[in-house]
Amino acid sequence: MAEIPFRTLVAYGVPAAGFAFALFFVQFYFLKFATDVLLLSPALMGWIFAGAKLYDAVSNPLVGSASDRGRSRFGRRAPFLAVALPLFVASFAMLWRPPAAMDGSMLAAWAAGGLLLFYTAFALYAVPHAALGAELSPDSHERTRLFGARHVGMTVGMMAAFGGMHVAMNAADGRAAASGVALPAICAAAAVLVVPILFVRAPRGATARSDASLLRGLRDVWRNRPARLLLLVYLVEALGTGAVGVMAPYVTEYWLGRPELVAVLPTAYVGASIASIPLWVMVSRRFGKRDTWLGAMALAAGAFGGLFAFGASVPAAIGLLVLAGAAMGAGGVLSASILADLIDLDERATGERKEGIYSAAMSFTLKFGTSIATAASGLVLAATGFVPNVAQTAESLLGIRILFAGFPCLGFAIGALCFTRFSAEPAAAVQRPISSVT
Repeated sequence: MAEIPFRTLVAYGVPAAGFAFALFFVQFYFLKFATDVLLLSPALMGWIFAGAKLYDAVSNPLVGSASDRGRSRFGRRAPFLAVALPLFVASFAMLWRPPAAMDGSMLAAWAAGGLLLFYTAFALYAVPHAALGAELSPDSHERTRLFGARHVGMTVGMMAAFGGMHVAMNAADGRAAASGVALPAICAAAAVLVVPILFVRAPRGATARSDASLLRGLRDVWRNRPARLLLLVYLVEALGTGAVGVMAPYVTEYWLGRPELVAVLPTAYVGASIASIPLWVMVSRRFGKRDTWLGAMALAAGAFGGLFAFGASVPAAIGLLVLAGAAMGAGGVLSASILADLIDLDERATGERKEGIYSAAMSFTLKFGTSIATAASGLVLAATGFVPNVAQTAESLLGIRILFAGFPCLGFAIGALCFTRFSAEPAAAVQRPISSVT
């Protein structure tokens, strides 16, 4: 099988930096911006954020199924990317520049509307983009390279988001600083989001190969036994790690007492994730994707467990976040690559390619788990007596530690235990039910 050209890897991976910046700047900082700058209720914003994420999760299968059935001379995915682009820019600007005179319930409604529009745009872009990666090559290892490039792009975007958070959190006027970071950044992001629309095309034989309805597509995903297990593992991990990014600003300001580190700690985390990707690609080729990912899950569980116990020390926090980030690099690449292999199994059973619906199922699982974790963030903060902009009690600090490190440790441990049941043997038959994965 021919190797994916480097220019295709770049054209596919670079745009991920654009949508990842927007996603993580919202996901990691908007709750703190809303509670500490806009002075909205933490519990109310937790529910609003969770509701928006749940809406996002539900919309993903609709977008994925529609993109599988799409018809265009530019391919199935490009029209969705093009529609998403202007909505992305407008909704992101709406979130970070609310009307100055607005407050109370009207401001909360504005935030809710902005989040709904933003997650609509994100679904329209990110789900077809993930599906495009699964259809660019039929070779399992080449897919790992493609999703490695995508994960590099996403982690670069995440690092840029942390840099923006650092500027916004340490400015005298938090509202002006947030919009000052967000508006130029989303314009820069738009410049890279257009790249796959113009320069990436799926192979001719990979297009227009599914007429499955949404319900039939979801039924096929459910009947794919390894896919069910993969999605279960993804859900467990999402429940554990969904609050990590949201809690990062709270950890640096209230637990460590070092708000100037709001970009340093996450940079250590995502920098290790990027640096580890070539290693995981090589290791997975030798030892297999399943066993490689299992080892990474165990490493992540240990790193977050250590962070819960010893994370109050800045050097320890940085070292443990480096280990956790390196482990997360494996999951970010291998989960998507394994999913692409499962799409091949489905094609052998059904005769159709459903990259969109499978990618949407993975995205739905992640976002459903994250929405629950996000709601828990606001509720735990409120229940433990969190008060913004003051020194926190021992109870509220414990709540922050649990959300930031305790839940991820538990999530990875349970996820690894579940994933031991995953079969990595070649498929022996194509009839339903599918029971193994190449």
